[in-house]
Amino acid sequence: MKAERAASNESRRSWGALQHHDFRLFLAARAISVAGDRISLLALPTVAILILRASPVQVGVLNAAGTLAWPALGLFAGVWVDRLRRRRILVASDLVRAALLGSIPLAFALGHLSLLQLLSVAGLVGGMTVFFDLAATAHVPSLVPRSEWVDANAKLEVAQQAVATGAPGLAGLLITLLSAPFAITFDAISFLVSGMLIAGTDSSQPALTVSPRRSLISEAAEGIGFLIRDRALVRITICAAISNVGLMMGLALQLLFLYRAMHLSPVVVGACFAVGSLTSLVGAMYNRRIMNRLGVYRTLVLSTFIEGMAFVLIPAGTVLPVIPLLLGALVLSGFFNTTWNVSVTTFRQTRIAPQLMGRVGAAGRVIGYGALPVGSLLGGLLGQALSARLGERTGLAIALAIAALLAGSSALALAGNRSFSDGGG
Repeated sequence: MKAERAASNESRRSWGALQHHDFRLFLAARAISVAGDRISLLALPTVAILILRASPVQVGVLNAAGTLAWPALGLFAGVWVDRLRRRRILVASDLVRAALLGSIPLAFALGHLSLLQLLSVAGLVGGMTVFFDLAATAHVPSLVPRSEWVDANAKLEVAQQAVATGAPGLAGLLITLLSAPFAITFDAISFLVSGMLIAGTDSSQPALTVSPRRSLISEAAEGIGFLIRDRALVRITICAAISNVGLMMGLALQLLFLYRAMHLSPVVVGACFAVGSLTSLVGAMYNRRIMNRLGVYRTLVLSTFIEGMAFVLIPAGTVLPVIPLLLGALVLSGFFNTTWNVSVTTFRQTRIAPQLMGRVGAAGRVIGYGALPVGSLLGGLLGQALSARLGERTGLAIALAIAALLAGSSALALAGNRSFSDGGG
């Protein structure tokens, strides 16, 4: 009997976080909605570029619209995440996003789709995403024991990247066969399914015990104060902000460069992004080994530097074959982006008390994610200015190179490992 119990315990340990029913449902929900997200990530700007003939500035504004909610709502959303049952926030956010995205193919079918609607949907979906992301990060520690947090975060990344591997290729195919607006239908359905799965988790879980209600501002200030007092979290936040400016500058221009300057089709671009997602999956699978070998500090420095610098390969496509360079950029950035995400999420969860997770997470993301619309707008403006002066091909290439260099320089914000608990190794 003892041997059987030992074998049973060993089997459960091998499953790790997956032995918990609610975590399995949550993991499935995240994976499905990420698959839809990756389709819209390609389809939404494709609608603007190929159907509505958007300019670089307009594409930059569209990308910015989806991220403006972080600086606008982030701090107060964090307070509500700490006040309310996070499961309810997750389900409501998913269902609202499903309805918003479903309006795009409907408007296109009726002949009324406009850039204004794309901007409005992107902005509102971004607002719901703020609530969902903060609640999701804060919710994971309640689904599994503390000893399995790293495993849970890694498995979430593995699952999300696994389904995301095929999503860009599927997006390119759907855009070609159905048109970009109808491809977005799949993202709407994914949010609907995600919300239903999360609704199926344990509803009896109590809300966190909080102190008597104070004003939103005072509770938000508590999260800011905790962040400011932790030097490691401050440096990670600054690093993320710099990186996000550079990455979003590049993202605002990548599809313009690939479609208009390099004349690639959505199918080819989608296939290349699928390969990048495959390496993201590999990054999630090997993250624990990398962290164990290098420590959190070195892992973060290496991952943010390589993720940013990898994108300098794309503009080199003006003088060398663009497809191998695009693949190289996406492979490197995909692997090290996932490595950064898992490392940062786990580090924050071990550093922040559960009752403060929403507010402190929001404070950091308001700064880090607040840089996203700045990067999108800068990318659009820089790309249009350089294109007007040097021609579209050369102007976009130079703007992409500048964006990559800026993103890679984010590693400088982490210089010196004294404030990291593992001493850098």
